Amino acid sequence: MRPAAVAVWCVPIVLAMTSGCQNDETPEKPPKLVPVTGKVTLDGKPLAGASIGFLPASGPAGADDVKEDGSYEIQYNGGKGLPAGDYVVQISYKMGTLGKPLSIGQQFSLVPTKGSVGAKELLPKKYSDFGASELRAKVPVDGGTFNFDLKGPLADPPPLLKESTEAPEKDGAKADEPAATKDAAEPAKAKEPPAASGAAPAEKEKAAKDNS
Repeated sequence: MRPAAVAVWCVPIVLAMTSGCQNDETPEKPPKLVPVTGKVTLDGKPLAGASIGFLPASGPAGADDVKEDGSYEIQYNGGKGLPAGDYVVQISYKMGTLGKPLSIGQQFSLVPTKGSVGAKELLPKKYSDFGASELRAKVPVDGGTFNFDLKGPLADPPPLLKESTEAPEKDGAKADEPAATKDAAEPAKAKEPPAASGAAPAEKEKAAKDNS
């Protein structure tokens, strides 16, 4: 079984280690690249946001992100195209927790991006796993176009990342806290003392009887 490539999309460059007495050897020429393009669709519709990789029997893979119209153009070792030969093809559709598929760069970023943690592959392994993929391509010496129409359905996406719904605080109090009423906010008014001038009617009547 073909081992799963840990950094397939990164297209690693392996440098040969040579001793000082071997520095007169002619370095190996990079392989000739031929154009490899095509479209990726799901039940006849463009699978925008997917990623596609071509893995040879040995050496690094070529890859590209699938565009809005479903098209791709394989990139390899800093250039466009692939060496002629036989390839296992992997197509991935990894959905992030922000509701958008992850690009190749996001999938293999050393620093996790927002939405990449908890991402989920929505395509079955017969498409998305190099070790189990049923997809193949034979690239001729003059390049070629390879269209892949995958069959659904997709798996259920991961739960969306929940944004904080808590209202911001304002002036030291929570925004959703009801405002104090005007009467409660204002200090109670002190009761005014009775007027100094004039006695109560009962006191006036008593004084009249005393004087009579």
